[in-house]
Amino acid sequence: MNRSKLAVAPCLGLVVLLGTARESCAIGPGGTGFPTVGSYPTTISGLGPLDGDWIAAGVVDGFVSAINNPSPDAAGRGVNTSVSVGNIWLHLAKPTGLFQFYFNGGQFASPTMGLTSNYGVFNSVAPYGSAYNTTSPAVMSYWVTVQPSQYWSISAGKMAPLEGVEGAAIYLNPTFFVSDLNNMQVVSGYGPQLNLYYGPSTFNLQWSDADNTNRHNIVSAAFTYNLNADGSDYLLGFGHTNLGHTGNPGQNHKGVGLGFSEANSSLIGVGGQWLVGAWSIVPEIQYQWLPRNSVSSSTANPKPLTTYYNAAAMVDLTYKINNTWSVTAQPQYVYQNGDKHDPNAALFGNWLQYDSPAAPGTFTPGTSMLGLQGNVTWQHQNFYSTATIAYTHINGFGEGTGYGLQGHAADQVVGVLDVGYALGKY
Repeated sequence: MNRSKLAVAPCLGLVVLLGTARESCAIGPGGTGFPTVGSYPTTISGLGPLDGDWIAAGVVDGFVSAINNPSPDAAGRGVNTSVSVGNIWLHLAKPTGLFQFYFNGGQFASPTMGLTSNYGVFNSVAPYGSAYNTTSPAVMSYWVTVQPSQYWSISAGKMAPLEGVEGAAIYLNPTFFVSDLNNMQVVSGYGPQLNLYYGPSTFNLQWSDADNTNRHNIVSAAFTYNLNADGSDYLLGFGHTNLGHTGNPGQNHKGVGLGFSEANSSLIGVGGQWLVGAWSIVPEIQYQWLPRNSVSSSTANPKPLTTYYNAAAMVDLTYKINNTWSVTAQPQYVYQNGDKHDPNAALFGNWLQYDSPAAPGTFTPGTSMLGLQGNVTWQHQNFYSTATIAYTHINGFGEGTGYGLQGHAADQVVGVLDVGYALGKY
């Protein structure tokens, strides 16, 4: 797993993660990382339409972390250190031919920059399976693709999301923490997807119950344009909209808990990748909003007094020193708009910590977040290790909703050591 090039996604990476590329190879959304983690290729017969070339890959890893200014747990204590499992993950795919098949599954932590609260939602560096970073049934996505033409194909199943340039699992990215942009994008959902190809361009259109709403109301789209033949340099545009209201604000509803703003928002974004010598540059910008009319005026539910939104940007800068060592830096910035006069502002405008009640580490609408993480990665064949330092500064947060035991701190520093073993041939 050459993590120094985890943002590189030639044909193999795209078809495994999304199943949307034709055999001639078109890069696409979400295709970062996979080809650099290694794979076991094999040819299988006896499966009828699924005969052909298959690949398998995966990873097992874990990490230790230490933070300052921890927020309190249920007993009022601040926990400064933790040990956790990172990924136990498997990928299987038949990425070519008329009939294609894709499976991604396992358990994984998804540490998110700056989200280290022990109160409200989750602590993204807390031990996986603890009260503050709970496990769930195995996370899986699986779909089939039928490609009768070089110009189009159709996919169906539990589809991978189309948004962003990062993967949810740690090892799919050149940084240990995913950005908050990734955390605010939709997740996989059941539904169909149309894939169109022409020259260097790919267009994907998906209709699903993304965000686990159990209601087919999310329409996502992505457009990718390759800047060179192998797809290593590309431009990406993506977004989604909600076709129908999901749940009631402030009440638990199927699949999304109290996350009304995320399940009912719309989003647009752009990203890309450029390789320049030993450098890899991966920028991303996005805007997400919850319309003021997202709650019907005929209901007695709380209503937003304004259109709530967040704007965010990040860039990954990776330098490959050699085949063993690489370094990566990622600055990011998030601003979440908030109406201080709206008594239900946290319900609609707390994008960073969803609609958590005010408490240490949960922030408030109107908070901005500046993050900077840097890591050094070492790899020898299948073994790898990444050391990370991450600094987060928040501004404009409400009384008692910052970092620290009383929620008064604006800054937090996290140190992480991640060690893993990736399946595959190198």
